[in-house]
Amino acid sequence: MSDFEPLEARSTEVTDVADALAAWRESDQHAHIVQFYERDDFMVAEVGRFIGTAIGAGDSGIVIATKPHRDGIAQQLASHGLNVTMAIAQGRYLALDAAETLANFMIAGQPDRERFTSVIGEVVERARKAAGREGARVAAFGEMVALLWAEGKRDAAIQLEQLWNSLAETHSFSLHCAYPMKNFSRRDHSEPFLKICAEHSSVLPTESYMAVIEEEERRRTVAHLQQKAEAVETEVALRLSEQRFRLLVDGIEDYAIYSMDPQGVITSWNAGAHRIKGYTAQEIIGQKFSRFYTPEDLRQDLPARVLQTAREKGHYEGEGWRVRKDGSRFWSNVVVTALRDDTGNIIGFSKITRDMTERKLLMDRIQQHAEELEKAQQSLRRLSGQLLQVQDDERRRLARELHDGAGQILAALNMNLESLQEAIKDQIAPSLTHRLGESIRLANQVIKETRTLSYLLHPPLLDEAGLRDALHWFVGGFIERSGIQTELEISPNFARLPRELEIAIFRIIQESLTNIHRHSGSAKASIRLALDGNQIFLTISDQGKGMPSEATLEEPKKNRKLGVGIAGMRERVLQLGGQFEVAAGNPGTIIKAVFPIPCAAE
Repeated sequence: MSDFEPLEARSTEVTDVADALAAWRESDQHAHIVQFYERDDFMVAEVGRFIGTAIGAGDSGIVIATKPHRDGIAQQLASHGLNVTMAIAQGRYLALDAAETLANFMIAGQPDRERFTSVIGEVVERARKAAGREGARVAAFGEMVALLWAEGKRDAAIQLEQLWNSLAETHSFSLHCAYPMKNFSRRDHSEPFLKICAEHSSVLPTESYMAVIEEEERRRTVAHLQQKAEAVETEVALRLSEQRFRLLVDGIEDYAIYSMDPQGVITSWNAGAHRIKGYTAQEIIGQKFSRFYTPEDLRQDLPARVLQTAREKGHYEGEGWRVRKDGSRFWSNVVVTALRDDTGNIIGFSKITRDMTERKLLMDRIQQHAEELEKAQQSLRRLSGQLLQVQDDERRRLARELHDGAGQILAALNMNLESLQEAIKDQIAPSLTHRLGESIRLANQVIKETRTLSYLLHPPLLDEAGLRDALHWFVGGFIERSGIQTELEISPNFARLPRELEIAIFRIIQESLTNIHRHSGSAKASIRLALDGNQIFLTISDQGKGMPSEATLEEPKKNRKLGVGIAGMRERVLQLGGQFEVAAGNPGTIIKAVFPIPCAAE
């Protein structure tokens, strides 16, 4: 072992190991020293000398520290020639983890006296007995108080220092504590700092002041001055940062940014707040922020509710009308944020306000136009419904006129021709008989086509027997006229429906089959009509060439190829509160419609 220097000896008078050991034996056996430090390596070196001197003198050493510090101290001891392994085996060197040891006697965030005395007293007594001789001494280093202080538990740290002093009344040991000076960087640390110093028999300032220290009182004074210097430097840096931030905030004109105390009294005011709200800082600082609210909001106690929300949730964000100095109103977006100190207590609020009046007016105009457009669309829909009704009425009228007018005249003409043919069949030449027979055949054909046209315009079966019979008649005629094999499937529970609904379904099927015949090129078509609960499902499909991929109802403005037929079908469905879809099949096209049943079937 070489170059051991006890903690109390920093002058050049102690130059060798013998002097260090002598100083250790002559030092106070109940010394309680506190060392403040700036660098970990300095603290580790000082503790290494302190513990190493005791072990080198045949006494014992205890280190209760964090793992990095325990490892550093062990390296220091080894570098001075101590056999650390042997000292550990003999029980004369005990190295414990500070956090784990602390947990053994802490209750509800405070050190418990009985547990501390039991845990630490047992460790000290075990180390003393390991020295194996009368009058053996123990050098202890504890970092547990520094951990408590770093966690903000100031009272617990001071209480632990007092427990160490109480333990020294029944156990013989010299104690060395250490605190990093950076943990005392604020002005409010001054009082607890002095309390810590008062619990120690010796106070050592940081390494940068050690060279000039000679007397104990000077040491205490210098350490206290160090703490104050650290606090002042930190405060100066903070104020410079705050000043730069304040300059930045004050220069912002697009946002009103200001702070308030916990009661909502304004304490700061930037240029943006002056521009938006009209008040100068001299006029508004010291006033409550509630003066910006409308009478309606004040009656509802909105300012108090804003602050309460910010307290509970950390911030409040909302929009509403606010009042300028001149009494005019503007639409604002506001964000209120709660400001808290280190202990979590509310110390005030910050508020950011943005003038959103132009956007609000624009959105109101857009909303107004949207409402007007919706009304126009509703009017168009009503007009479209009326046109469809007029169209159906006109088809019914034409069908009746064709059937009752032209149809009856043609029937009478046919009867006259047949009577004439019977009366003169033996009196005219065969060629004239043939012509008369051909005229009768043409008259029958015109009668048939007139009747068919009448039924297509408005089939009598639709009114008399209902949709099911009308569809069977129509599909049968369509197969005969077009040659397209068409499958019609109607669910068995399908009964009579309201008149408007039956007409709409019939017209959609009629228009769809006409489109298939004219445009699809399909040889087959399929119609499915199902009743499920209070809804009707209609599906019409073919196997033709299909519609162009861009021909969708979702983009009617981009695609003008959709005919009046499909648009009419869609409008019929919408008039009845249903849903309409045109989709691509594989191959062909699929038309789907869903109708609600507004009332019981007739």
